[in-house]
Amino acid sequence: MPAAKERQRSVKKSSSGKAGNGTKGKKLPFPARLACFWPLAVIPGLAVSLCLKHPLPGIVLAFVCNSLLEVLFYREDKRLAERQDWRIPEFYLHFWELFCGWPGALYAQMRFHHKWKKLSYMAVFWLYVILNVCAVAWLVSPEGVRNQAEAFLRGIPEMF
Repeated sequence: MPAAKERQRSVKKSSSGKAGNGTKGKKLPFPARLACFWPLAVIPGLAVSLCLKHPLPGIVLAFVCNSLLEVLFYREDKRLAERQDWRIPEFYLHFWELFCGWPGALYAQMRFHHKWKKLSYMAVFWLYVILNVCAVAWLVSPEGVRNQAEAFLRGIPEMF
């Protein structure tokens, strides 16, 4: 009987670090820290769009950069899940999906068989895909391009 109680106590101690519980002094894993630097994935696309005066090349660059990052995040999260270690919060995964990373997420879901069975996660994922596609469609439409150009030209005198 005492051995069973000791086993329970050790299981409770080992599981306390899962999913962010009891991780007060732990350092966040690399992908979670990298997610704080999302402007690095957005700024090159914005620069290209401003130089070429059209949003499409910048959007393509944002899709490529953010999709590659999303594949790395999924791979790392799957590895952490297999080790039963601290996981990447779903917020970070969804954040990158919303900002043009969803093609990489879709690939990673199929490649690593990760998150694709979790209904609540997939509902948010597909909502973000729809929102992203609608936003991109508006940005590359003639009206969207014209509105962006006008907003940019209004902002030039304020920059200097």
